[in-house]
Amino acid sequence: MIIRLRELERIRLRRGVLIQGLPGIGLVGKMAVDYIIRELKLPKVAELYSEGFFLHGGNVGVLVDERAVLKLPTYDFHLYRGGERDLIFLTAPVQPVSWTQYEVAEHVLDYFQSAGGVEVVGVCGTTMGDGPGVYFATASAEVADELVKLGFKPSPGGVITGACGLLPALAALRGLKAYVLMGYTTRVEPDPAAAKLLVQALCRLYGLKVDLKNLDLLIEELKRREAEMLKALREAARERRGEAPPFYV
Repeated sequence: MIIRLRELERIRLRRGVLIQGLPGIGLVGKMAVDYIIRELKLPKVAELYSEGFFLHGGNVGVLVDERAVLKLPTYDFHLYRGGERDLIFLTAPVQPVSWTQYEVAEHVLDYFQSAGGVEVVGVCGTTMGDGPGVYFATASAEVADELVKLGFKPSPGGVITGACGLLPALAALRGLKAYVLMGYTTRVEPDPAAAKLLVQALCRLYGLKVDLKNLDLLIEELKRREAEMLKALREAARERRGEAPPFYV
């Protein structure tokens, strides 16, 4: 399989952490990672290309931006230089198709470890749980104890499909600290409120300072639109109930 990594900047990480947020349930993980990248204006340091990156709908193709520029779907790696350790935020417009997931994940880990990475986190959404909050899954009892002490909830069980669970699981096999954080959602469509929970969790874990104002505005706008839609549906239902009964001859 064709997989190519293009380094835009040669980096060396200090106790490096990789945080992956890709499209999934409610776009929760991707929204969280993209928001942090955007708010902190994090530079892109590498791109990974693969023939396993299909467009939505299962077609092979390219993306075209508003300037009519062609762009292949890629994994994009963005760098945050912290006080004591460095973070790599990994985002993408798509996930690899299922039969390429393992190979793509192994290439990501090869690159990350070669740069000094020691910890891998997958962030995504989950519908499993007893209500709003951040849930976790990990292969390490020690890591589980750490996360419980920080107030995160153990996953009640089930499966994590796609790259969100696979990358940390493969990282754990390499001896890296690895876990998954999941924001609870009941939505299929984008859920910025669940994404906010993950942004706050990552800020606590890694000492990030991210302004949540724009995310809060997005949440309020979504609530407003939903309220307007619900009002319109109720009015339409009242009108239907008030219609004159049909006449029969």
